[in-house]
Amino acid sequence: MTVERRQQILEEASALFAEGGYDGTSIRGIAKACGITEAAIYRHFSSKAHLYEEVIRAKAAQHDIPGILEAQDAGGTMEETLRAVAFSVLDLAKTDPQLMRLMTSNSMDSGPVGPILFREIRLPFIDYLAGKLQRRMDAGDIRPVDPLITARCFVGMVMDCALCTGVWKKLNDQRFQASDVVCNNVPIFARGLQPADAIGPPGHSGSLS
Repeated sequence: MTVERRQQILEEASALFAEGGYDGTSIRGIAKACGITEAAIYRHFSSKAHLYEEVIRAKAAQHDIPGILEAQDAGGTMEETLRAVAFSVLDLAKTDPQLMRLMTSNSMDSGPVGPILFREIRLPFIDYLAGKLQRRMDAGDIRPVDPLITARCFVGMVMDCALCTGVWKKLNDQRFQASDVVCNNVPIFARGLQPADAIGPPGHSGSLS
């Protein structure tokens, strides 16, 4: 029963944190949703911050982002790697809209919220891509860049598309999906990583290995 109770608390807390944000959600409200006392929650979690952290860790474990990225890794061009990372982010957004609401409502909150979201959800994508960029640089396939900064910028771009899908649905009387934005931007990003001597004159379509 203890395991089931803990899981119930995590599920109810996840829904409430996604709806009201970290600051707008109380232990009292979570206890009410669970039909238990606040003291019962504190038997499992030492504080609201601890409960929030465990909600995000449970989400991260559920999706196993590093495992998914490694499983889909079949080499290919840098553009193909960027595209694979991008669509992994979009797949995450599609399969777990509650997680996206957690990120939308909580990423800019104070306290422990931003760092745990970054560490558990964004960082696996960033670390994976930064490693790929470093290996491509070592092989001389791309121009010298800071792999961590570059990976953070790329993942941030894609995550913004995933979080702002509603905004992209209608723009300048044209309907856009997040995937449309990613498909447009990935080749541009990949081309910017090419060594200068591989880009060629305007209109030249080089292939980034």
